[in-house]
Amino acid sequence: MKVRLLAFATASDALGASECEFELSSPGTVADLRSLLAERVPALAPLGRGLAIAVDGDLARDDLPLRDGVEVALLPPVSGG
Repeated sequence: MKVRLLAFATASDALGASECEFELSSPGTVADLRSLLAERVPALAPLGRGLAIAVDGDLARDDLPLRDGVEVALLPPVSGG
């Protein structure tokens, strides 16, 4: 199953690209994708649970099932004043 990853700000820096295709071995959930990203892209680890994930433009909970071809955005926490 393939998903299209869009990464913004520090997530893009950690991923090394603002956009890429990511292959999952089988259908899964947002939580499964988080685990796989942590394993394959250790540079994302500092963002931890603060990393929000949107699927096809909507913020997603970890239990949301993913389907082939979805667009997944990685949204790091925002700071500033």
